[in-house]
Amino acid sequence: MSKKSNASGGGKKGGEVDQDTTLQAVVLADSFQNRFRPLTLEKPRCLLTLANVPLIEYTFEFLALAGVEDVYVFCSAHSDQIDEYIRNSKWSSPVTGFRKLQIIVSPNSSSVGDAMRELDAKQLITADFLLVSGDIVSNLPLEPILQEHRLRRQADKNAIMTMILRQAAPSHRTKSKEEEGVFIVEPETSRCVYYEEIDRKSKKQYISIPPELFKRHKSLEVRNDLIDCYVDICSPDVPALFTENFDYQQIRRHFVHGILQDWELYGKTIHCHIATKHYAARVRSLRTYDAVTKDIISRWTYPLCPDSNTFDGQNYQYQRGNIYKEDNVVLGRSCVINPQTIIGGETSIGDGTHVGNSVIGKNCKIGKNVTIEGSYIWDSVVVEDGCVVRDSIVACNATLGAGSQVEQSAIVSFDVKLAPKTIINGRKRITTYKRSRQLNNNSDDTDDEDEDGDGDDEAEDSSDETESTGGDEATVGAGGKGYLYIDSDPEDSDEVKIIDCLGPIYELEDLDLSDESISVFSSDDESRLKKKKVRRTSGSFATSASEETDEDAWHKEAVLSLRTALEKNHPVEVAGLEINSLRMANDASWHQVRRASASAYVARIDDLVEQKSTAAVACGQVLTRWAPLLGRMIHDREDQTDFLNLIQKECSVRARGGAILLHMTQKLYELDTIEEDAINKWWADSKSTSTPEMVKVRAATQPFITWLAEAEEDEDEEEEDEDEDGDSE
Repeated sequence: MSKKSNASGGGKKGGEVDQDTTLQAVVLADSFQNRFRPLTLEKPRCLLTLANVPLIEYTFEFLALAGVEDVYVFCSAHSDQIDEYIRNSKWSSPVTGFRKLQIIVSPNSSSVGDAMRELDAKQLITADFLLVSGDIVSNLPLEPILQEHRLRRQADKNAIMTMILRQAAPSHRTKSKEEEGVFIVEPETSRCVYYEEIDRKSKKQYISIPPELFKRHKSLEVRNDLIDCYVDICSPDVPALFTENFDYQQIRRHFVHGILQDWELYGKTIHCHIATKHYAARVRSLRTYDAVTKDIISRWTYPLCPDSNTFDGQNYQYQRGNIYKEDNVVLGRSCVINPQTIIGGETSIGDGTHVGNSVIGKNCKIGKNVTIEGSYIWDSVVVEDGCVVRDSIVACNATLGAGSQVEQSAIVSFDVKLAPKTIINGRKRITTYKRSRQLNNNSDDTDDEDEDGDGDDEAEDSSDETESTGGDEATVGAGGKGYLYIDSDPEDSDEVKIIDCLGPIYELEDLDLSDESISVFSSDDESRLKKKKVRRTSGSFATSASEETDEDAWHKEAVLSLRTALEKNHPVEVAGLEINSLRMANDASWHQVRRASASAYVARIDDLVEQKSTAAVACGQVLTRWAPLLGRMIHDREDQTDFLNLIQKECSVRARGGAILLHMTQKLYELDTIEEDAINKWWADSKSTSTPEMVKVRAATQPFITWLAEAEEDEDEEEEDEDEDGDSE
């Protein structure tokens, strides 16, 4: 490996800061992964649809909002498809597009490192540029960050990169669960001084920090609470450094780690901008595909929402419950469209069909008595009568024969045809491409690494796979079309395991691993609760959405409103007006309001405890501030008992629920929000012991109940003594 301390790039002399104000961007259209097979054998990931829009559209919109003028799209596989799509899109128009949009084709590139070296060889970069992937969804404004980077570059020509990161909980659903990046940052300057990844599949679950870092810097922060979308502002030195270090393949694991580790040799610095607002995520796996789609439907990505009709050809209208429908959708009289659903134009849905928590593309024909839950049906799909599709993807032009079942994270790829009553489950993947030789003999296939791994599913589209017009009868049934796709690398848990996060967990601060000592549950109990939670969400890459009633939809909307108020510290009066408006608009009962409040309060306290607070401190912080809001929905002793039951039920499914229930009860009593008689009535209520979980979670509160009883006895004795003294006088 050749290492030089004076790297130069883009035709510039080493160390010269380019004054060109034209903002350029490099879009990596290839994923260099194998996580979306077999879909990406036929179409590049950046053209797969997300909420009925090709992924690359979100990336282009993000760049356009940032003021980018020149865009270079780097392609390896399926370059002809990408080129054709871009040429026919608005982005190639001199009126609505970028000033310059150029496709760079490099069929032999198999990593980000190869792409950067190719870019350096072509000498296209003339100034600092944005480096992004073709699968990013973000509404983050970049102008202030770009200005910050430019000022830093003017002061220090060796500041070659700014990584844009998004603060979030370590368990956030759009974070990779397999490789976790740990950033060590100097807080005063936002300079990243060390980076290392922890591979969750390896035995090493720690990082080794060089001791000299503590001698060079007064203070350091170790950050594992960041979503890394691989959005970087780079100087022309970055491609040049990749050229000089031929073994650098990945942007984080190799380049950032190497440059920071050899700082004394290179003299180059890398900084971080940690955003605390707005949305940013990458669709890097099936798991994040599901998570980001749900965020779009739930409007966290605004204005990149369906009803904004930002993208060409859209005419969505918003309906209550986050339902989006385009024009010319034909719905049968008795069909049911549940919340969190998108339906594309020219689609028809038959009588007796139930659709919920799903996305259905354009020109689809959905028959009668069909069930579609937690699934993604792409354009021009035919689903015949009596089919069941749960937690799966059905790609364009596929046909599901009458009575077929597609469940448990299955993928039915392009043009597949299932014969009637065919069952596809167990995470099976069906494709029309028949394997001509074993994947593990293919030199292009490597381990499925993180975002910039060497394995490239999109490049493997000619020698190993051949399109077939036939089918494997055992898989797709008699007369069907398609074959069972078997990958040599089994899917990692990051692709198939879903953590269904409740509401926004972006706004948390000072995140760290939770303190298990505050829980009254054992580790076995916590594991059991997690397993139960996975079963309840169907354990797939798409969260189950069993028939959701209007009450359930209202509950979700109310919880979301309250959690936002609690996390962003809205005025109590404003939060009260919002929840009361929701109640009146939907004719909700006060019990429903208390139920939503119990969910929001417990969730907020649990979030604070996860930030290494104690349950007592977290309860005091939340309830002292927000008890007046509870007073508007708790009107008598019956309401108080009801609210305690609701809190207990919410705590019974949380690992820290016992501690939270105890301290919430104590604090509500101290604040006179809940009376002693109501607490005793709740404790004696049969609902409080209706399930083993309810019994277990209240165990930690028993000493407080005992103390209340003893304190009352002491008061009674004192009153009797006072009466006796009065009589003797």
